[in-house]
Amino acid sequence: MKRIILIVLGILLLVLGIVGLVLPVIPQIPFLFGSACLLVYSSKKVKKIVLQNALYKQHLEPHIRKNRYLKQMWERITSRHDDKR
Repeated sequence: MKRIILIVLGILLLVLGIVGLVLPVIPQIPFLFGSACLLVYSSKKVKKIVLQNALYKQHLEPHIRKNRYLKQMWERITSRHDDKR
């Protein structure tokens, strides 16, 4: 159940991030980062899909590389997976 909620919230934030790409009023980076975090945390398969996505590589990865805090948080989230799933 927790996994489904994480995926649904991740997709919702992804949609808001995409809307933010079109409308300059809505910031896209926080929504895309939150979406990527939730989706990557939800499962290994979704992690692979997110990390290969062009939207991630074009808009989010450069910000993660530049910002030390985001980089540390991203590394903690991406390295955290339960092997029990």
